[in-house]
Amino acid sequence: MEDSTILNTTTYLEALAQGNGLSEIEVLILQGLELIHVGKGIIRCKLLVTDRVVGDDGTSHAGVITAVMDAIGAASVYSTGDGLHSSVDLNASFYSTAKIHEKVEVEARVKGTNGRLKSSVIEIRRERDGELIATGRLWMAPLSLKVKHTASNLSKL
Repeated sequence: MEDSTILNTTTYLEALAQGNGLSEIEVLILQGLELIHVGKGIIRCKLLVTDRVVGDDGTSHAGVITAVMDAIGAASVYSTGDGLHSSVDLNASFYSTAKIHEKVEVEARVKGTNGRLKSSVIEIRRERDGELIATGRLWMAPLSLKVKHTASNLSKL
């Protein structure tokens, strides 16, 4: 039987790939995503660079690459089964670019922990020749929301 966290991660990423999701930015940058592998602490996928995510020069926008690293890195952390986490630090290094209509390969692996923090290392490579485009290290903290129920004297208009 497949781990429910892996199934939930796969379902979430597949919905984004089809243009469905709660986050407009993730839908924009991940629409058309091709999943290769979703496992505990690892995500491998391919993504086509489209006109929606390029700069004026026709190459992948650095901000979009960073957002892809954040989204796929977060998915790798979630796939470990330790609940929702929030990004607290993302360090990105850029080595090359991808042009419009090129496919890139994205791999995110959970590599470490520090207390309750988890770290994912993300690599983005051009599919055609394997050239490294960018790397990132994402640190995430557990997301724990506490809802306080307080009596309110606000108008009920």
